[in-house]
Amino acid sequence: MRRRRPRPARAAAGAAIVTTALLTVGACAEPDPPAGGPVSSAAASAPAATTMSVRPTTSAAPSVPVVDSLVPFDDTRKVETAAYSLRHYGDDTWRLTPSMVVLHYSGGGSWEGVRDTFAPDVANLGEKPNTCAHFVVDQDGTVHALVPVTIRCRHTIGLNDRAIGIEVVQPALPDPRAADAAILARRPQVTALAALVRMLQARYGIPADAVIGHAMANDDPRFHDLLGWRNDHVDWQEPDVVAFRRLLSVAAAPG
Repeated sequence: MRRRRPRPARAAAGAAIVTTALLTVGACAEPDPPAGGPVSSAAASAPAATTMSVRPTTSAAPSVPVVDSLVPFDDTRKVETAAYSLRHYGDDTWRLTPSMVVLHYSGGGSWEGVRDTFAPDVANLGEKPNTCAHFVVDQDGTVHALVPVTIRCRHTIGLNDRAIGIEVVQPALPDPRAADAAILARRPQVTALAALVRMLQARYGIPADAVIGHAMANDDPRFHDLLGWRNDHVDWQEPDVVAFRRLLSVAAAPG
């Protein structure tokens, strides 16, 4: 999740969306509101006490318990998201129809720190709205929904118009692959992450090769940014994403 300066000198965190239809109750990481309508500041400012279940569309994908911890996403932030999308992607909308998942890790040690980073609508790299992601997965395996998947979030430059962003709580380490390895070895966390991704794949028809890491974004064939922005993040290197995809395959196998 740690936000670095873009390469060469300008870059913003990308955007992705979570739809309210994913959740049994209500809606669910950078700037974009739910497609079903504005999210009021009052309603989104504090995590809900209830736990929701993300419902898959096939029996192969397990239900995922999700805690509603929405960041504020009012009409102003939606308008800013649409303007950002027009500048960077050529379409004037805050709505997301997801076809990818981008994995991130937080660079910090708590899910609350992730939410606190995304909650205020401050400029990032000179542009509003603020960055965000759709989900954050804590080290104990708790999944928090931050933004509905029907709303675009600024989490990955060049892919915010199509990608759901998932933050994974993991402090930064000198070697980014060591941080990836720590997540993959943390069973409650990686199991919950795999279950969440499998559910999203089932609901939106997302293939395994469209589940990527932030470090892979610039080289993805779907990457595009009209202003020439590029990512400089190193979280989730390709070999570690390949290892994670194997977990998805195991989860999908019958029996």
